Amino acid sequence: MKNALVIHPILSTYTGGELLCLHVCRALLRAGYEVTLFSDTNDPAKAEQVYPGMGQVLAGCSHISSLTSHKSIPGIAVIKDLKEIRRSEALFAESHPEVTFCTQSSFPRQKLPRGYVGAKRTLNNLVKRILNVEPPNPNWYFAISPGVLRRLKEKGHSNSSLLPPPCTQFPPMKKRDQIIQVTRLIPEKRVEIFLEAAKRLPRYHFVLMARTKPGLEAYAQDLQDRMPSNVTLVKASLREAPHLLEESKIFLYTGGEDAMMLTVVEAVSAGCYPIVSKNTGPAETVETIGIGSFFETVDDLVPTINKAMGQTLDPDEISERARVFSPERFEEKIVDIAEHGVRSEKDH
Repeated sequence: MKNALVIHPILSTYTGGELLCLHVCRALLRAGYEVTLFSDTNDPAKAEQVYPGMGQVLAGCSHISSLTSHKSIPGIAVIKDLKEIRRSEALFAESHPEVTFCTQSSFPRQKLPRGYVGAKRTLNNLVKRILNVEPPNPNWYFAISPGVLRRLKEKGHSNSSLLPPPCTQFPPMKKRDQIIQVTRLIPEKRVEIFLEAAKRLPRYHFVLMARTKPGLEAYAQDLQDRMPSNVTLVKASLREAPHLLEESKIFLYTGGEDAMMLTVVEAVSAGCYPIVSKNTGPAETVETIGIGSFFETVDDLVPTINKAMGQTLDPDEISERARVFSPERFEEKIVDIAEHGVRSEKDH
């Protein structure tokens, strides 16, 4: 039996990156590998609740526990992280992996406030020398977006290539003149823009599918108090009410983060026309897919929505653009890499 190691120290957040990790595990299990997963949790029931079908995948993996729950002052946190590397390296060796995938970029996790970034680098270098810790040296980096790939190559990682992440595919339904956003009620998502657009476009129905982050209940309540009458707040996950996405004509994403948002791809798979903010990770996603529009301010967002609503759009044609992000394609690529290593495009 072949052995594989998958490193994902913070699995308990159960967001897009964690689904990617479980797809890697599933691909390797199906290919006949004994899979060892390094993560902070091993709860198949919870995984099944969040990602239907993935509980069995998690149950099929052996588990090495990562120690990521510490809360320390900055210097101590760094020392604990680096000691964790030494502990985990010994455990990794015991699993005798023939192939190793790290699906989380923050390995090891650093729990330092942003203001300590400069000090963190100096302290990290010092502690690494004291503890004799070598940084990971991967044979290959896979980038989940063109921007990430570009930044990897700028840093000298020429052994990098683009591998679109897996995304749940939703079948399109007959469309309503409805705009939806699937998000969390946190400042970074800039839901205020969504609400202002709804206020200026009272003839359209807006659906805000959003959950509240613990500790930000007051912020979430303030948003709810300001919601126009044409906005429906749905406190559920997309998996609990997929029909709301599948029946919507437009998917509006107002967040301004750099990450590639898989919810945008999921919306496209459902036949929704995506509208996202310029110069963001979601904008990069839309450019990769090849369909959608961009906005900078609410003033240009409103006419952008009006224009999209006035167009005759074929949901099936839109949905086809998301096929490159299908779980099947991703898992086939993971198995190919595990079996044959990384090959250049001309080798395929």
